[in-house]
Amino acid sequence: MNLILLGSMGIAIECLEWLLTRPDFRIAGVVCSREPMSAWRKTIKDRNMLEVAEDKGIPILDVNDLQHVQADIGVSVRFHKVLRRTHLNRFKLGVINLHGAPLPEMRGSMCDAAAIMEGRKEYGTSLHWMNERVDAGDIIDVKRFPIEPQHTVYDLFERCNRIGLELMKQYLPQIAAGKAVSTPQDIIAAEMGVTPQTYKAEDVRACKEITPDTQSDQIWNVARAFQFPGHEPAYIRSGSGKIYVSIQG
Repeated sequence: MNLILLGSMGIAIECLEWLLTRPDFRIAGVVCSREPMSAWRKTIKDRNMLEVAEDKGIPILDVNDLQHVQADIGVSVRFHKVLRRTHLNRFKLGVINLHGAPLPEMRGSMCDAAAIMEGRKEYGTSLHWMNERVDAGDIIDVKRFPIEPQHTVYDLFERCNRIGLELMKQYLPQIAAGKAVSTPQDIIAAEMGVTPQTYKAEDVRACKEITPDTQSDQIWNVARAFQFPGHEPAYIRSGSGKIYVSIQG
């Protein structure tokens, strides 16, 4: 099965390395960022997909190249760009996406930070087929886990990556064998009694400031929600500038 992997982060590299051990997949190319590594990835010493793919002799593609290739399946692992219909149509089976939040209730960006600020008791990661709408395709599986009082947004991010890689390992062979089952999100939402919500990064980041009327328990949640290596933490604005807030540990 000809496969194109979309992703730049370390978790995408781990997925690539696993795929290279599988005789049922042939990596036809990797779509990843060609830009300098972001500050947070440098902070955690994340690996560079561009370097790894070059080292392994795997073709490096741009998103626009997808309109001129033909592959059986696309695998999106924390990919940073939206795929359009012209991209999705180039894949015989479609494109599966690893979404770092539980579906169908949490679509979009920075859902992990939103979950902490909303006081949710559980979080999770989802594997789903992509369509033209953001994180709205049929669900293959969702794995959920409790949010503990001390968990930061980085804890949730890392846990989702670990679980997400296991979902890939579990279901990609089933997809290759034609045995994977998926369910439309509206059916699952109705069964759960939830209304899907799409989060936007700019809206979530707007909650980063701790103001005088912020309740004490919410201060704790806001601090946890923005405690992520290499990113600006929560802050209190003073006459002399921002005072950053973080939790111990």
